[in-house]
Amino acid sequence: MGGAGVSLVFDILGLVVIALAGLTLIWFVREKFLRASHPVKGGRHEGVVLPHDAPLELYANPFSHCSRKVTLAMAEYGLAFRYRQIELIETGWYQTISPAFLKINPAGLLPVLVHDGVPIFESDEILDYLGNLGTGDPLVPEEAEARARMQQWIAFCGISSDDPMGKIATHAGACIPGLTLPIFATMVQDIKIRHILVGILFHPDKKRPGFFLAARGMGLAKILKSGPAPALIRASRDAMRVHLQTINKSLEQSDGPWIMGSQLTLADISLAAIYIRLDETGWLDWFMQSDDLAAIAAHYKGWQARPSWQKAVTERRLDIIDAGRARLAEALASSAEIKSILHGAS
Repeated sequence: MGGAGVSLVFDILGLVVIALAGLTLIWFVREKFLRASHPVKGGRHEGVVLPHDAPLELYANPFSHCSRKVTLAMAEYGLAFRYRQIELIETGWYQTISPAFLKINPAGLLPVLVHDGVPIFESDEILDYLGNLGTGDPLVPEEAEARARMQQWIAFCGISSDDPMGKIATHAGACIPGLTLPIFATMVQDIKIRHILVGILFHPDKKRPGFFLAARGMGLAKILKSGPAPALIRASRDAMRVHLQTINKSLEQSDGPWIMGSQLTLADISLAAIYIRLDETGWLDWFMQSDDLAAIAAHYKGWQARPSWQKAVTERRLDIIDAGRARLAEALASSAEIKSILHGAS
């Protein structure tokens, strides 16, 4: 092939590269537009009607802290509903930022309750809304003072969408993200890297997919020795230890088996969501071995004996959570270094 032929080949290759780059850019811009999210106000959104097959539908994920609260409340109220599982990156892929789900919730957050096609956003708003629909025993006290105390417990257990870890010193819920990091690192080993890269490209919060990608590549031991993860975990652990002592003392002083006394309320449901996450991440056993939390143990056992627990929690267990939990337990048992990082002195 002469010089002119070689030049022609390179010209063609250059055009192919430019065309591919152009197509990639077009794809990225299109996906960015289709996956654009924005905040939405909590509560019922009148005027919005979504496709639905049942009077009540819940878009949720069994690993989602906020989804669990709502699912448990709906089971306690005896409500019939269709459960639409939406995947998180921790359980498979970023379905929450898929164009299809963003039509359900433009914020890309779970859970979402749909009542006769009308969406209700934010878990605590949904819990309030469910009180008007339930046929079971009421989960909200009649007395104003008791309702105010219940709301304080709900807030104490809540996780802010804006700043999830911003109040770890005063809110137990704010400790949950940090304490979940170790099991995130073990669960993510089952997630395809291409699914994590979707978050890097399109998720509004780059920190989470960045952590998942690093954990996927580095593994638990290395991720626990680098970056901000170790400090976040220890700060969350130490704060949660104080919060659990507060919860335990309040349970000891209550007049019944529940945090508000004889009536099971939304406050107990919020605490149950805390217990589940601490249990599946291995932290609950560690806290109970470190401190006298007998009242919490009894509270948790009481929850696990309820039919609602079977429906909302046991029947919705995910294999990927069990696999991540097993890997974490194995790492703690086999590595003194990992155990020291997670359970050692601050």
